Amino acid sequence: MRQAIHTPPLHMTLLWRVFGANAVVLVLATLVLVLSPLTVSFPIALAELVAIGGGLVAMLVFDLVLLRRTFRPLGRLTAVMRGIDPLRPGERATVDAADPEVAELTAAFNDMLGRLEIERRESARRALAAQEGERRRMARELHDEVGQALTAAILQLDRGGPDHIAEARETVRASLEEVRGIARRLRPEALDDLGLGSALAALTNDMTRRTGLLVERRVSPDVPSLDPDEELVVYRVAQEALTNVVRHATTRSARLVLGVHDGRVELEVSDDGAGFRSGVAPKTAGLLGMRERALLIGAELEVRSAVGEGTSVFLRLAGRS
Repeated sequence: MRQAIHTPPLHMTLLWRVFGANAVVLVLATLVLVLSPLTVSFPIALAELVAIGGGLVAMLVFDLVLLRRTFRPLGRLTAVMRGIDPLRPGERATVDAADPEVAELTAAFNDMLGRLEIERRESARRALAAQEGERRRMARELHDEVGQALTAAILQLDRGGPDHIAEARETVRASLEEVRGIARRLRPEALDDLGLGSALAALTNDMTRRTGLLVERRVSPDVPSLDPDEELVVYRVAQEALTNVVRHATTRSARLVLGVHDGRVELEVSDDGAGFRSGVAPKTAGLLGMRERALLIGAELEVRSAVGEGTSVFLRLAGRS
């Protein structure tokens, strides 16, 4: 918990303290010139030059001492900021600053740390929830579909006979295809083997086969080669956006477009479904996950929607250098 920093309201700001320190030096230098019997001739004599040089050095040293005292709280704050360990939440800067501006800076830094820690906890919680949700879904698919199919195959084999063996063979083959489908959803083989375009084609075809959603797909040949991380983010955002269409849009069609716009690779997934009111996008795990994935590669995610007019998700990658 951040500790409050109390500073007297009558302290001068840092600006006026620096100004005051320099003013003191200039006033002292003026007094020395006025009260000193030293005169300067032309051309200047060596003794006069030594005296003036010594006075200048003394004035600079005095000014440095005053300024170091003035800026010392900033130095302590900088040291504390550098010593903060992100892996040890709860640490806060507790600089006893005499200057209100330094105190305000310290408070702002502590507030920023608090916000970052909250966001980090929420991100970790969402990631863990997403992982557990995916594991539950896969466990349910394996149990309900593959498990039941293999149980049926065992019963068919127990009955014996060529017909039952043939039925068991077909059941096992179908189960094997289902396992392959689950594996593809976990990690798309086409993305590693054939590239992003083929992976998106396989994704839309699989979505149509499993859910009946008709997806119009357009992948521009002008799309440049992307880094593996960028390809994976584009694929996962497309996957999640299409999943959201199936779950929330109450429509049977969608469109997926991957192309280049204003020099940036852009993915668009849109539908003509129910939509939602502009500015109040639902904070679903899917939408938050898409935003976090976009941040990982420095991309921009935009969601446009209107009630009764559908939803469009745009993922714009950073410009290619």
